[in-house]
Amino acid sequence: MTPRFICLLMLSLAFPGASVSAGELPPEPPPPSARGWFENPTRTRGLLGSTALPLHAGEGFVGQQALFATVAEVGLSERVSVSVATASFISSMALVFDDVPLSLVGGIKVSSPLTERLHLAFGVQGGSFDTRQYQLDTLNAVSVYGILTYGTPDAHVSLTVRPFFAWGTYHPGGSLMVLPMLGGFVRLGERWGLAGEVALSPVAGISGTFGFATAGARFMGRQWSLDLGLLAEQPWKDTDKPSVLPGASFLFHWR
Repeated sequence: MTPRFICLLMLSLAFPGASVSAGELPPEPPPPSARGWFENPTRTRGLLGSTALPLHAGEGFVGQQALFATVAEVGLSERVSVSVATASFISSMALVFDDVPLSLVGGIKVSSPLTERLHLAFGVQGGSFDTRQYQLDTLNAVSVYGILTYGTPDAHVSLTVRPFFAWGTYHPGGSLMVLPMLGGFVRLGERWGLAGEVALSPVAGISGTFGFATAGARFMGRQWSLDLGLLAEQPWKDTDKPSVLPGASFLFHWR
C-alpha cells in the first residue's frame, strides 16, 4: 500500500459536529422517502468521503470502513455530529497484537440547510497515523473542510474542498495540500443504490500529487449498511497504470 493511498484514505474519511444556537428551533427532519421507503441511514457519507446532510440527534453508526478503518459517528443535535476513526484494530490483527502502531483521527462537523435541497457543512479534523512506510512513517494532519450537498437523502451530489496541513517523521517541516472531491449517490431500491467519488490532490506535498476514483454498490437496512466497490489511484507524474483495489465497508446504524 503506497504512502499516497494511505494518506488518501485517512484524510478522506470526513467527520461531523456543532450545536444549534440558543433559542433557535431545530430544522424539520426530512421525510423518510418520497416513495415510502425507510430513511436512508447512510445519507451523511459517501464511499470514502462525507456529505453535508446531517445525522439526527442521537443517531449514529459504528463499523469498518474501507476495510482497514474502524469508524464511529454520533449526532449531537440536528446539525451536529462528532466522530473518530482508527486503523489500530486491523493493524493489531495483522501484527498478531505485537507492537501495534497507534492511529487516531477525530473531528467535528456543522451542517446547515440553505434550502430544502441544498445543505452546507464545515468541519475540522485531525490526528496521527503510523503508516510504517519508508520515507513517511508517522503521518500527522490537521484539516479544515467545507461540503456543499444538493439533493435528498435518496439522491444527492456533494462537492468537498479540503485543505490540510500534513507532516511526518521524515517531513518535520510539513506541507499544505488540498483535496477537492466530487461524489454522489442514487438510491435505486429500498435496500440498495450506487455511489461514486472522484478527487485529486494537485499540490505536491508530503505524498506528491495524485488522483483517485471510487465506484460501488451500497446495500442497506434500517440498522446496517454494506458497501462493495473499487478504488483506483494514480500519481500524476507516474506513467504506470493506476493502482486498483477492492473495498468494502460494513456499518451498524442506530437511531
